[in-house]
Amino acid sequence: MTEQTNPALFTFVKLTVRDIDAMTRFFAKGFDMTHVDTVDTPEFREHMMAGKKGSATIVLFHWKDGRAIEIGNGWGPVGLISRDVESDRARAIAAGASPRGEIVNFGKARIAFVKTPEGHEIEMMQMG
Repeated sequence: MTEQTNPALFTFVKLTVRDIDAMTRFFAKGFDMTHVDTVDTPEFREHMMAGKKGSATIVLFHWKDGRAIEIGNGWGPVGLISRDVESDRARAIAAGASPRGEIVNFGKARIAFVKTPEGHEIEMMQMG
């Protein structure tokens, strides 16, 4: 096995969505992300959504053939670090997210969960 001098760098999470334009608006309004690039092929379209400098990108992926999209249970929520979890949760809900429980304290951290309009789970954590 060859030693790798420059290992792969984690840079994005990809979410498959039914309505890419609506979900692009949701992430822009709810999480202050910017639509920075598009890949458009005959089979699929992707919108790259970037947060503030240094954060990972969320890639919204849409199949153009109308296939059914199911959100499974084999993955955890998309995680975001928050400076003000109450405000971030309220902004996400105003953009169309559904609250999932109340804000909870976990040690010194405060954690809130919401679901996107299409059911993807988002976890926001404010560190203590």
